[in-house]
Amino acid sequence: MRQIDVEQVFNGGVCLVMAPPQSAASPSEPMRSFEAERRRHLIEATIETVSDVGFKAASLGEIARRAGVSQGLFAHYFGDKDGLLEATLRFMAARLARATAARLRAALTPLERVLAVPESALAPEEFDPRTSAVWLAFWGQIMHSEPYRRVQSIYQQRMRANLRYGLRPLVDPARLEISVSFIAATIDGLWLQSHSTGVVRSDGSEARSIVRELVTLLITREGAARQAAAPAQPAAVAPSTPARPWLSSDAGGSAAWRTAARAERGEVLRRVALRLRDERKAIARLEARDAGRPVADVEAHDLPRVIRAFERAAERAAAPAADHVDFGGGRRGWADRSPPASVLAPVHWSAPLLLASRLVAPALAEGAAAVACSAARKTRALSRLAEIAREAGAPEGAFAVLGGDDAERAVRAAGGPSTGWADAPRKSAVLVTADADLDRAAAEIVRGARRFARARALSETLVFVADAVRPAFVERLRAEIAALVVGDPMDPVVEVGPMVSRDQLERALALIEAARRDGARVKLGGRAGDLGGRSRAAVLKPTLLDDGHEGMAVARTPLFAPIVLTCGFATEADAAARLKALGPGLSLGVYAGDVARARRLARAAEAAVCRINDGGGGFASAEEDWLEPDAGAFGRVRRTLACEQDAD
Repeated sequence: MRQIDVEQVFNGGVCLVMAPPQSAASPSEPMRSFEAERRRHLIEATIETVSDVGFKAASLGEIARRAGVSQGLFAHYFGDKDGLLEATLRFMAARLARATAARLRAALTPLERVLAVPESALAPEEFDPRTSAVWLAFWGQIMHSEPYRRVQSIYQQRMRANLRYGLRPLVDPARLEISVSFIAATIDGLWLQSHSTGVVRSDGSEARSIVRELVTLLITREGAARQAAAPAQPAAVAPSTPARPWLSSDAGGSAAWRTAARAERGEVLRRVALRLRDERKAIARLEARDAGRPVADVEAHDLPRVIRAFERAAERAAAPAADHVDFGGGRRGWADRSPPASVLAPVHWSAPLLLASRLVAPALAEGAAAVACSAARKTRALSRLAEIAREAGAPEGAFAVLGGDDAERAVRAAGGPSTGWADAPRKSAVLVTADADLDRAAAEIVRGARRFARARALSETLVFVADAVRPAFVERLRAEIAALVVGDPMDPVVEVGPMVSRDQLERALALIEAARRDGARVKLGGRAGDLGGRSRAAVLKPTLLDDGHEGMAVARTPLFAPIVLTCGFATEADAAARLKALGPGLSLGVYAGDVARARRLARAAEAAVCRINDGGGGFASAEEDWLEPDAGAFGRVRRTLACEQDAD
């Protein structure tokens, strides 16, 4: 497992570096690997046999036939049939334990650590018919086999220990064990109930939802009990805020939200996150239609961030309302937070759901009413989000959505600008050094998560490449871009869909032609296409422009198009100066073999956020949350995440 080292770097920032896995090969390593693979092969054959013919009919002869080996091999590895079956049960329990451990490592809060247990035990793979049949077969033999009882006991003890660790800071010690037993029994009971008909008809989503609701209920009641038992504190006095015209009819609802108990707000936001998770496919389709982006891209990259924003908000809402300091001698101090009465969130049409969630979720956590003002022509996904909030328990007026002219009028009424009120996210940059893994960089820039990018469209990230490797890297980029699937954005396999309008397409073509006149070379695309005979579809063929520079209009204009522009650089100092000139708040990706060099470049470029060798999104939620800007933070903080390239 990789280790994450934390060290101080510059201006109070922090750098996370993923160390490469340590390997110490020995002459006997290949033999051990072969032995392990052979054992695994025999166990997989046992799982297949037991799932097909049942426990009693799974003879060594039948298992050997399916595995394509002689029966004598089982005696060599497992001793006898009982030893083989015990090893199979241990294998399945270990596989489940690894899945749980992975979720626990990614958990950021105690609540997430608790939920990691049912999310693993009731994961879709545990409802696979073959896996289910084998688990049921073993459970039926537990009363007759001491080894099976021992394995099951270890599994139960591990599950209870994981639940106990997560619940300890959330529930009263006197009720800890009963809460652990309650959740553990519910997990096992729901799994068995799902199989009571003999035919598995579920992927476990309903069971997981029930356990999440149970955990939420337990913790919410516990928080309410603690709040009732706590000594009274001075009430916070919020400054008077004049009601905005578009909120005047909902003033009662927003006041009810502001005065709701923090535990209640946390529960509502948690329910929103859970509902978003359950409806993510349907909501992704709505957002894809609103923003004109491939549905697969929205579901894979936007929805997880939206869900996480509301999960973070739920944790924030459940935090204590005041910071209490006991100075001794009967002197105490309280630092109370006074949120604004309402927060207006102007969002660009390219990713309205994601951009709105970053402002709306923390505002709701603090008790402020939120209004999402979208520049998109349609607000179906945002409107569904507002409906989910109301269904989860938020009062009318706590979260409203406006679009088009209504949104613009609201921004003007709030004192915002009359033009540019929903500006596009600023362009990002990615830098590829001479010692970078070029294949990895090309693949991740075109097809990866591109977490360094503020917008998903390829045109919104400038690609800086060291001159020494630019020809080779451009060829790799060309191959990756040529393989992109163009088509109907509602098709899950499509990676590039039409642009939002014919005007936007004509604008992009004009800027490509201007870049050509300025010296850029069109290596791929650069012209309009069609969409299965639909001549009116505004399709731009995926385009690669080489030998460009950041001063070109195509580099400075928000296009949200499938255009990649590469810019060469001769020295690190040249690259850093040009990146710095892009302006403050730069989000930068760097691909480099030397992480220390990449960090120097990030510092010199004064990048606000830098991700090193991480275009594929390899970090877990804890690091992602650390990188995400805090809604209540002030001051200038630069953050860097680095993932060292694996050694061959």
